[in-house]
Parts: sequence; C-alpha cells; structure tokens
Amino acid sequence: MLGPVQLLAFQFDTLDQFRGDILDRLEEVAPLNAVRVLDALFVAKEGSGDLVALELGDLGEEEGDDVLGIIIGELLGFSFEGEASGTAPGEVGDQSAVGLSVSDIRRIADDLEPGTGAGLLLIEHHWAAGLRDAIAGAGGELILQGFLTLDGLAMVGEELISAAEAIQAIELADALTAEATVRSIEALATIELAADVEAAVVARTVLGLIEAGFIDKADAEEAAVALLGETILQRVSTNEGNS
Repeated sequence: MLGPVQLLAFQFDTLDQFRGDILDRLEEVAPLNAVRVLDALFVAKEGSGDLVALELGDLGEEEGDDVLGIIIGELLGFSFEGEASGTAPGEVGDQSAVGLSVSDIRRIADDLEPGTGAGLLLIEHHWAAGLRDAIAGAGGELILQGFLTLDGLAMVGEELISAAEAIQAIELADALTAEATVRSIEALATIELAADVEAAVVARTVLGLIEAGFIDKADAEEAAVALLGETILQRVSTNEGNS
C-alpha cells in the first residue's frame, strides 16, 4: 500500500553549499521502512528568471542517482527527454482535499528569487497507510495536516520532549525484553535432552522465522506460546529448577 505522500520544500539563498549530506541522512531512514523517499529534486532560479533542474551528479552524488527528480519535475512542469509535462499550470483546478495542489507546488518554484535555489523531497509515510484506511473505513475525513510552527512548538515544547523521552524509554524496555527472549530461544534451541526436544524444535522454528523476516524479535514470545503452549522464559526457568 502507498501511504500518505508529503512534499517538503526548502529554499536556499545560495547554491554554493549544496551537498549530498541531505540525501545521505534521508537514506538512514530507509531501513526503518516507516518513511520512504520517493523522489528528490534540486532546482535553481537563473538570473533570467528561468527555472532549471540540477542533476544530483552536479551535487557530488554517485552516478546513477540521475533517475531522481522525474516525479517532482513533472509536478513542476519540466519536460524530460523531449516529452511534454502531463498538465499545464493553467489546467489545474482548485482541489478541496487537504494538502498541496499542483498549482501550489509550481507556485513555490515561481516565487524563488533569481540566484536562489530550492530542494524538494517527495516522502511517503508508509507507516500511516493502514491507519489512513482504518480512519476512512470508520467514516473519518482528513481536515488538517502540517507541521507545528515554532510558536506552536514553544507552547508545548517541554511536554513534547517529556512525551518523546517516555516513548523512547518504553521502546528501549521492549527492545531489551525482546532481545532477552531471543537469547533464551537461542539457548533452548541447543537443548538435546529428550524431555525438551519439543521445546528445542519450537525454539529453532521461531529463530528461523525471525531470520527469514516473517516475524520480529518483539513477536518471538507470542510465536513460542502459540507453538509451545508457554513462554520460552517459563520453559527455561523450569529447566533451571530441575537441573
């Protein structure tokens, strides 16, 4: 499923400091599979007022990254390889949906001053695909979206930091618990005693599912219970008590 797609646009007063660091930082998010960068394009407004697209190779990126920019370029009205853009700005009507219309996106480029540039990123919030569908299925409708302004952040900044720290602590505790469970499974998988053959088989099965990517470490205990009838930690405790 394609999650909600967001456009981020950043203006640069000079083109001398364009670096590949921005895309490098975004690539760090990719393994999380929560946010995916669908496209990126840097543009410059020439002294004549013409808008030109900058190839990422000009910014120090590796060869092969020139495939980026096609989608955003189409939204901005660029033609690639002699093909005309799909929609002219004058043909775009007003949209009632919350978000940016094609006219809004092209206005960003039109408002750039000569000698300045902009970086545009098209990001998919993959994590929100199911949530969006659930809201729509319940009759919900999006009425507002956007980042909080600095004023808004200033009002609730301390509360947001406290909430973020609390969530981080919970995530760390869950991760440690999951890691402990996996280590217990690894230990149990090596048991060859007749009384624990079933548990050893289950442990190896769960480890195989984790390695294959079918389940996460956090779901290891639930999988073990489904196959074994009790948690791995309970079985390990029982074995230690009988030894």
